[in-house]
Amino acid sequence: MSGPRIKAFDITLLTQQTANMVKAGLPLLQALTIVAAGSEHQRVRHLLSALRDRIATGGSFNEALAEHPGHFNCLFVSLVSIGEHTGTLATALERVATCRQRDDTVIRQVKKAMAYPLAVLATAIAVTAVLLIKVVPQFAATFADLGAPLPALTQSVLALSDLVIRFGWLWLILVTVTVFGSCHLVRTHSGAQLLFHRLLICTPALGALLSTAALARICRTLATTVAAGLPIMEALKLSADAAGNRVYERACLDIIIDIEQGQSLAFSIRKTDLFPVMMTQLTNAGEESGTLDTMLERCADHYERSVNDLLEGLTGLLEPLIMAMLGLFVGGLMVAMYLPIFRLGAVL
Repeated sequence: MSGPRIKAFDITLLTQQTANMVKAGLPLLQALTIVAAGSEHQRVRHLLSALRDRIATGGSFNEALAEHPGHFNCLFVSLVSIGEHTGTLATALERVATCRQRDDTVIRQVKKAMAYPLAVLATAIAVTAVLLIKVVPQFAATFADLGAPLPALTQSVLALSDLVIRFGWLWLILVTVTVFGSCHLVRTHSGAQLLFHRLLICTPALGALLSTAALARICRTLATTVAAGLPIMEALKLSADAAGNRVYERACLDIIIDIEQGQSLAFSIRKTDLFPVMMTQLTNAGEESGTLDTMLERCADHYERSVNDLLEGLTGLLEPLIMAMLGLFVGGLMVAMYLPIFRLGAVL
């Protein structure tokens, strides 16, 4: 089908719109029809039509959603299933929409933090390559005509330029194969993905941001599912899927094993050594007072605010650092090229 693909934002929007109409008292089929008619996205209209047709032929809403796992995850299907069985479908859809909105915000913030340094790094590599391939050889020809000994820094840059010109294509092939091969390995091999995610959360500055983002998603999912009435085991399974990090996903699965053996949630969380003390304390208080969903909601709010604070701090730290490194490297190349000219001018 033609048209742009359906994004996470589109699913969140149609969920919120459907929730509003069901809450207003409209039947589900009519609500889906109205939302489809109001959408300018062709693929969204087709998706809503498929859901409507499945429900019209006798299927439940959660069964219709489950037939489209690329758009509706297990959390979405589980909460809708509970809403259908308890007669609180509008509330369930609102919870899903709220959870997705918070989750989308966290993901967007993390991507923003990672996109800037990668863009600057790519620019630095491109500028350096142009200087080494186009500019430096022109200076090399001038220096050869002078016949004077060159400074060590200049000789090093000329040697680097010669290597890039002669073997640059080979370097490019090796880097491309390495990057795409590593990405494929991480996507297809769970062990490689676990190692990659472990390295990410151990990275200075960026690791704290990614860990906090994973905590925010876990707490938000747990709070949403527990409030909806899901058993804690099922809630933890859905939280593991929503973590977005293999290390925290495995931690959630380990917590499930401990709870199956009779341990409390707070004790199992503390045992992993991955979750902060605050989360352990609030979880323990929630279990004892019967307000676990409220305490987890507070944890989620705290970690989402922390993600924003860490993002601002990381951006403020990286911008001057990256610009300074870029200026130092490019400036160093230019100084190396003009240094022999400066020396020749001093002699004359």
